[in-house]
Amino acid sequence: MNFVAKRVVSIGIKPYKTRIEALIKVWSEIASSNRRDWTREELADLVFAEYSRRKIEPLRGKQRPPDIFEKELSSLYFVGKYGLGLIDECPEIFNGPLALEAKIDELVTKLMKNEDLSLKQTLGSITKEDLIKILRVPFTGVILGFMEETAFSKFLEKIIKEYPEFEDTIRNYKRFYIAFKLAESIAKREIKNRVAKEALKHAIAVRINSQKNMPSDRYIYIIASEVFKVPSRVLQKILSLQQKKSSRQE
Repeated sequence: MNFVAKRVVSIGIKPYKTRIEALIKVWSEIASSNRRDWTREELADLVFAEYSRRKIEPLRGKQRPPDIFEKELSSLYFVGKYGLGLIDECPEIFNGPLALEAKIDELVTKLMKNEDLSLKQTLGSITKEDLIKILRVPFTGVILGFMEETAFSKFLEKIIKEYPEFEDTIRNYKRFYIAFKLAESIAKREIKNRVAKEALKHAIAVRINSQKNMPSDRYIYIIASEVFKVPSRVLQKILSLQQKKSSRQE
């Protein structure tokens, strides 16, 4: 697995190199244990321990919810399945504690193939909390480079059609995605001024059909500084931080 692991890190997006290395380390522990009875809680604890050791912040927005490391299992899933190719070596993990991620990944794949499918028929009745965990899977796939943004956008539109009662939650998630991508671009030094920031913000909004639901610069600032550790002096040159905070929950 060492050669494959090095390859995964080498092709990883620069801001996520340390994160991917941490997840590879977690997979190494899982694979070497010869255990077949891992639980989601135990896997989340492994990710928490490795992230803490390396001082890595989980992928998140303004809030740091109590179940954030369970959500981070989406990152473990993508690195394990597509990065390291461990699905045949550790089927009990992908069919067990990571079954949710596997199910949503399969649904997104079918949707991209234009297969006739009903999310409600597969997912059934869901809560707002369930929805956030479901959306986390394609979000993570895009962020870590294992899934196209068009797949995420198409999945969002499918969800909103079949679960219209969660329209506000999905709109908020789109805003979170835009803010996260902008923070990532700042961390990668692709954005160096406010004009470029605004141009990219509107471009992403168009791609995911969220033109009327933009994140505030304060929201972008929090993600860029807390998740990507971008220095405040850099952010102040790019973001308009003197504006009032949005009254909407972000």
